[in-house]
Amino acid sequence: MTDTQATRQGTTRAVVFQGPGRILLCERPRPALASAADVLIAVEACGICGTDLHILEDPPGHPAAPGVVLGHELVGHVAEAGPEARGVTVGDRVVVAPNISCGSCAPCKQGAPSACQNFSTVGIFRDGGLADLVSVPARACHRVTEALPARAAALAEPLSCVLNGIRRVRPMPGEVAVIHGAGAIGLLFLAVLGAGGVRCVVAEPVARRREAARLMGAAATVDPAAADVHAAVTALQPGGADLAVDAVGSQFGAAVAEVRPGGGVLLFGMNSRARSAIAQNDITRREITVYGAYVGEATFPAAVRLLESGLLRLDPVISHYLPLDRAQDAIDTLRSGGAVKAVLDVAGSAAIAEDSGGPSVGRRASGFEQTGASR
Repeated sequence: MTDTQATRQGTTRAVVFQGPGRILLCERPRPALASAADVLIAVEACGICGTDLHILEDPPGHPAAPGVVLGHELVGHVAEAGPEARGVTVGDRVVVAPNISCGSCAPCKQGAPSACQNFSTVGIFRDGGLADLVSVPARACHRVTEALPARAAALAEPLSCVLNGIRRVRPMPGEVAVIHGAGAIGLLFLAVLGAGGVRCVVAEPVARRREAARLMGAAATVDPAAADVHAAVTALQPGGADLAVDAVGSQFGAAVAEVRPGGGVLLFGMNSRARSAIAQNDITRREITVYGAYVGEATFPAAVRLLESGLLRLDPVISHYLPLDRAQDAIDTLRSGGAVKAVLDVAGSAAIAEDSGGPSVGRRASGFEQTGASR
């Protein structure tokens, strides 16, 4: 726990969801352990997710409990452990799998915990990581090395979800994929697919995000409002892509049109208001396989190992690393398209960077470049 966290007598700072479109940074009583099997985490850093932006839409695009502390992409140290907590001890550095399944409902018993009928999600339905301290179930915690920068460790949760999707489609080296969207999720798909030898075309209307995709090794980047995405795909492989990934939540029709006969479409992005016009016969006639992927509970260990390995270049993903008291600025910048990914430095333990995309002076084992501004 940092001095900032330790010197707050009985209170913690927290970013609280007030209702549609509204958050409040406030002081709250120090949280108690929610159960004997919980641990109290002193939060280092916490990412802001597209789900958080949907929660803050008016009307909301995703449900959340009013009054809850937001933030489900967190890393920190165990500050206190309940008597029934297992698997971690005080002092351990951990990341948190935020989706807590009950283990007792029909989907859980059928091996589909992501469809749990009693889901409780950290940062959405129970207090989350945009606070100095948060109580979470010990079983949701995964140890992570101290050598991994906090902003990189905060990517464990979205990376686990991406790995869940990739496990479903099982791409092969040498294949071609088209990715719709170069926000954080699209870029993580690009990083993992590229590391596996898949050549990727990235379709993204925002120039800053296209540049991030280029830096991360995309074979081609396309503004779908100004150029033909399918032409960029067929330039790499006649007939279409082996795989199309919709990381936006509204590109089902385009994804179907861009894959070759026998190809696959992975629907990952979530937009509850989007409706796509699909010619079902096209899917049937061309024998296209459609996959849905949600969250990545079983892929968390692999996500942690991948982050620790340094295999992926991830520095272009996080464009903004800001202190907790600038949560509203981070949200506004993400909404405007001025950021790729924002992570909040809750502990105040690192130098703050508005934009971590400065000139690199060497690669760290974490896959993050060293820059003067981001230390």
